[in-house]
Amino acid sequence: MKDAKISAQKLNFIIAVCAILISAASFYATYLQADAANKQVKAMTLPLLQFGSGNWDEVEKQNKLTFAFSNVGAGAAMIKNVNYYYRDKKYPSFNKFLEACCDPEYGQFLKKAKKTKQDHGVKSAGTVGSPKTRPVENTALIGENKFFQMVLTKYNESFWLKLNSERFHLTTEVCFCSLLDNCYISRENGIAKSVEQCL
Repeated sequence: MKDAKISAQKLNFIIAVCAILISAASFYATYLQADAANKQVKAMTLPLLQFGSGNWDEVEKQNKLTFAFSNVGAGAAMIKNVNYYYRDKKYPSFNKFLEACCDPEYGQFLKKAKKTKQDHGVKSAGTVGSPKTRPVENTALIGENKFFQMVLTKYNESFWLKLNSERFHLTTEVCFCSLLDNCYISRENGIAKSVEQCL
């Protein structure tokens, strides 16, 4: 009887251990499934930003300087901040880059554009060749944001040519977040690096 009792205790112990192992395996399988689902959702909402510039508008068939950010990823990008790097120096805004790259031509153009607008009114902006600008920071980007466009005119020619030449020395660093609040930093169209938040 004693041996039978011990065997029953061993059997109960083995059953209990098996139940624990099955529960652990089930929990691990559930964890793996949830992790895979989370990664899939993350991949489906992952933005990927690229920066580029050009000097010709194929649709309008005219010389037009264009600076743009494109989102080639799967989800929308919430752009938090952008730094502009020109000849290894960092600038906090595109206007600061313009001052660094293109003065005195930039300053001369601004004076000329201001005088022309005063003499002929705001409608002269297109004739002068004043740039069309759009905000970049604190915006949601799905496709493309052409944030700076400037058609070549006789009024802006020296500035236009200078900017066209110096744009090749410009790179950007963008901090952006996905719709799931996962944040990334991308520089020089490289792979996005995950960060806790955009500062």
